[in-house]
Amino acid sequence: MTKLDATVLVATYNRAHLLPGTLAALGAQQVPDALAWEILVVDNNSRDHTRQVVAAFAKSVKVPVRYVFESRQGLSYARNRGIQEARGSIIAFTDDDVLPAPDWLAATIKAFATWNADCVGGRILPRWETSPPTWITGNRFLLARLALMDCEESRLLTFPLADSPQVWGANMAFRRELFDRVGAFDTARGMKGAKLVRGEEVELISRALEQGARVAYDPSMVVLHRIDHDRLKKRYFLKIEFDDAENETRLLPAPPGRTFRGVPLWGYRELVTEFWKCLGYTLLGRSDAFSQQLYWFSLLGRASGYAKARRNRAAT
Repeated sequence: MTKLDATVLVATYNRAHLLPGTLAALGAQQVPDALAWEILVVDNNSRDHTRQVVAAFAKSVKVPVRYVFESRQGLSYARNRGIQEARGSIIAFTDDDVLPAPDWLAATIKAFATWNADCVGGRILPRWETSPPTWITGNRFLLARLALMDCEESRLLTFPLADSPQVWGANMAFRRELFDRVGAFDTARGMKGAKLVRGEEVELISRALEQGARVAYDPSMVVLHRIDHDRLKKRYFLKIEFDDAENETRLLPAPPGRTFRGVPLWGYRELVTEFWKCLGYTLLGRSDAFSQQLYWFSLLGRASGYAKARRNRAAT
């Protein structure tokens, strides 16, 4: 393969309606003339007209654009396939609902030199498609659940990771050789179709830090994350809590002590106790009622994860 300076990798799934915006933002990147780069779109088993969107865009820009189809469902599978296909010595990742700033790629390349880094990431700011409610905008936890990162302080990250800043998938880049040293994304984590599972990039970066990699957060790297109306509803956040807890628990070893259908007995007690709290907080109209609901849904997800892990062990 012809070696390039950088590959911008976009994994996409059934978002042909959003992808043109992301591609247009990438096509408008202001980069040094000497920079040799490409755009690589990995279609993760889409059933819409994603291929046609990429083909039409490729005809409209001078930068090389390539399309790859990955049939194994899951964001980590798509990203790992992209790593295999990429020709750049730096692989920059963004998402199909993201609008990188015009200087994003140039800022990314500069950040590697500034920090002598193996991995860099930056700010993920909201592009609200509709006016957000105050119960979201005033809650740092929910903003993080929308994959928003608005920290203005530059720093090298350390292991274990602190709450903020972190490097997340909508705005991150790696030197290619880092994947040879620490491996690729964990395919047991990450979005899978409609499953709102997270954590694959945090796990990879934690693994890299543990092995001595230099990872920098640089706020000069800026992207806008488009947040549509459906992600401003409480049921969206409840689903994230359930799906994430279910997946993380499914990866754990069998719990010690007595269980019923794979779920520890203390898990049932906690579910019942927290349900009554949840009901009481909601009926009383407490300001923290939704936080309690989120916690209870995470407990439900945990119980489901234990049960699924038990069935998987029995099947093997």
